[in-house]
Amino acid sequence: MSKKIVFYGSFSGNMLKSLNSKCPEGFETCQVPAGGDLSALASADYMVNRGGAVDSSVMDAAPRLKWIQKWGVGYDKIDIKAAGERGIPVGICVGGNSMPVAELAVTLMLDVLRNVVPLNAKMKEGEWVREQYSARSYLLHGKTVGLIGIGNIARKVASIVRSGFDAQVLYYDVFRLSEEQERSLGVVYADLDTLMAQADIVSIHVPLLESTAGMIDRSKLSLMKPTACIINTSRGGIINEADLIEVLREGKILGAGLDTYAQEPLSRDSELLKLDCVVATPHCGGNTVDNDINMAAICMDCIARYDASGSREMREIVNREFLK
Repeated sequence: MSKKIVFYGSFSGNMLKSLNSKCPEGFETCQVPAGGDLSALASADYMVNRGGAVDSSVMDAAPRLKWIQKWGVGYDKIDIKAAGERGIPVGICVGGNSMPVAELAVTLMLDVLRNVVPLNAKMKEGEWVREQYSARSYLLHGKTVGLIGIGNIARKVASIVRSGFDAQVLYYDVFRLSEEQERSLGVVYADLDTLMAQADIVSIHVPLLESTAGMIDRSKLSLMKPTACIINTSRGGIINEADLIEVLREGKILGAGLDTYAQEPLSRDSELLKLDCVVATPHCGGNTVDNDINMAAICMDCIARYDASGSREMREIVNREFLK
């Protein structure tokens, strides 16, 4: 009898094609859109989740569920405690989307510093405005980049900006690296306030947790240089958006590059979209054709390894403390 893997949430055609191509032998698959008919979950042994909330009601509809695999690394929409209480490990794709997200973070830095989006808009309107934005354009080369969080994505950002742009890199994390790791990565530890004050670019790379929600508010933003910008490819709730909008309107900082928002999808009426100094993308940091293949392989490998071993020591598990 085949085991069933349900793709729960929002998946592109390319993602589904990649997942099915990597499906282990002896498994069958189906897709259930988030908020759709949950009856198909009744026979699910495994779940790959992307974009849809997985709460108690979803888990209760899947009494056979053995493992929840997150497409990506952000698991804030999965009730990991409820899963643990039901004996269901929740796994993430460790390092799976680190390079594409790091690339987008650096792209947003360049877009904000060089005013690429407003200049492109002016060109398409038939306007040649070389000088209009030159007074607020800056190099990335030689600047100080401050990383909030020093996980896989942040480490790749550090590598790119150091090797490609000769940047100095500060980092803040609740878990400080060893001196040897800091030397190897070429990064310098700073407390959060110091990082906010000294960095020319602040880039956020921490998960959304109770301890990080709203951690970047007006008090932190007010420490930044007027020529500095902030980048967020992590989770929107880490920045207090109302405070960010105020600071940007007042010209207290140069700009912001955002891929994530407190509420998604972002309302078309959002004040963020009315600001020239904001570059906005639709939470697509990990979405590339080639990386979808990589992510699908990681998801299916995690499921196959857990199915074979039942091990709760797999490094991908994020709710080990709640497992019963």
